[in-house]
Amino acid sequence: MRILITEEALQGGAGHWPSYIGDIAAGLRSLGDEVDVAVHRDATEKVLARVGGIPWFRRNCWVDTKSQGALGGIRHNLVFCKELASWLKQHDPYDWVCAFTMRLQHMLAFSFLARSPFIHKKTRFFLLFVQGFGRYNGYGSPTEFPNTLSTKLARFCFWLMTGSVRSGRVVLAAETKGMQDELQRFTGLPVQLAPHPVEFQLSREPSTIVPRLSTQPLTITCPGFARHEKGTDLFQEAIRILLARPDADRFRFILQWPEPFAMPDGTMLGPNPLLIADQRLEFLNQNLNSDEYAALLARTDLILLPYRRSSYHHRVSRVAIEAAGRGIPMIYTKGTWSEEVAELAGCGVDIADESAEEVANSILKGSDEVSDLAIRAGVGADRVRTYHSGATLRQLLKS
Repeated sequence: MRILITEEALQGGAGHWPSYIGDIAAGLRSLGDEVDVAVHRDATEKVLARVGGIPWFRRNCWVDTKSQGALGGIRHNLVFCKELASWLKQHDPYDWVCAFTMRLQHMLAFSFLARSPFIHKKTRFFLLFVQGFGRYNGYGSPTEFPNTLSTKLARFCFWLMTGSVRSGRVVLAAETKGMQDELQRFTGLPVQLAPHPVEFQLSREPSTIVPRLSTQPLTITCPGFARHEKGTDLFQEAIRILLARPDADRFRFILQWPEPFAMPDGTMLGPNPLLIADQRLEFLNQNLNSDEYAALLARTDLILLPYRRSSYHHRVSRVAIEAAGRGIPMIYTKGTWSEEVAELAGCGVDIADESAEEVANSILKGSDEVSDLAIRAGVGADRVRTYHSGATLRQLLKS
């Protein structure tokens, strides 16, 4: 197949985009597909090399202030549409044009392109939504859709796409069951459930990993920069609870916390000075490269993901996939998307409520059951790697 991936956010190398798009492109290329990746025209050489990209788009709607707000979003759509149409006119027809981080700033453009008689009839559009249009309404309740200008514009764009979706010219997709349900309720259109491809470089099969002996300190990590939405504050308080126990020396904790982050009340939260001085904690203050990240996971017994539901109820955690695919058991907040990964892996310990006490209790439960969890995680790792792969995505595109 000939596939074009469009991603204007591939510019300075920040965030997950280079790894995410790079893994997708590499996976499809390894299976024999011809893949072009159109990126921001100011993309760094490192980004271009990571994804095999070609500079093209002149705006990045994630950071460009001219692309924000209702009018900015419409302007961005028009610019994006013109630039993508120009690309398509200059290249041989593609089987698929893929957008893996769809936003409102792209929807009008793809609505027009899918209906354009100037785009080759064999070309189809795969539009994956990582952000929805619903508002979190509490654990166990479906999201609700506010009556805002943004949702009205989104509904209009989906209305324009209706014929193209029904005919198969456009495929709407989501990576989580929650987002799939939200989009189907919002649009009244079918939405395909898709994997989040990750290319694993493993030195050994996860099923061969031998759990650490219970007499050794257990290493519990929370990868990714500290944020309120990731529950870092809850983890820090849970650590204080656990270190007050007489058996505290059986734990080692690792957090990435390079700088303070904002709490909901506007205060800035940084690492507790008493914890910084504690030898049982390690604070990583830098962005990890791929080798450093792999090394961190290699010395991890339990991955902690105390994410808040309001942010992660429908949102993918790449860390969850990377951990589960390596046979590392997870401790995760119940009601977040990480629960889907735990179900696929066949193991995990959930955190019932968003409190430091519940985080601490779940860590204790996980540490007590770590040997059994590691065995089950090793068995389930292959299921995680198989589903969240370029091969599964390719099978979806071939169908």
